[in-house]
Amino acid sequence: MRLRCSSLQACGRDSLAEALTRPVLLCRVAWPVLTFTPVDPPVLADRWAYRPYRFVLRVGGRIGLGEHTIEPRPPHGGDEVWHDAGHSDLVTVWDHRIELADFYGMTRYTDVVEVRAGALTPVAWAFAQVFYRHRQRRLNRLVARGTLVRREPARG
Repeated sequence: MRLRCSSLQACGRDSLAEALTRPVLLCRVAWPVLTFTPVDPPVLADRWAYRPYRFVLRVGGRIGLGEHTIEPRPPHGGDEVWHDAGHSDLVTVWDHRIELADFYGMTRYTDVVEVRAGALTPVAWAFAQVFYRHRQRRLNRLVARGTLVRREPARG
């Protein structure tokens, strides 16, 4: 099943595209609906690379959903700036693309997601509807506050 969810963000396309290169943004916009705890690598780099990343997923930080793999791929161009060919223990396909387009001084942000999970597909799709709307609301708040990218202290 597929979903397409859009919102307007009060920032420039380039600054939003740059922020999306940072794994910390995923953790910030997903919280508290989902928490992503890195497994491999155990500490996330400053920017995504084209390699698999394994996470333990938890709903609300408490209910375990098993492991989820995010596999960034080169975007197809045009408005697409992100492509994740993800999958998890429960969902065989969680293909997520982000499209950004200039829109009268703002940016139209669109999540395009394909979900396949066998008999659980309708449940996973319904969850994705809630999750991506939540992410876009959180993103909108970060943009409005001017805190889209917050530098995290170095670990080590």
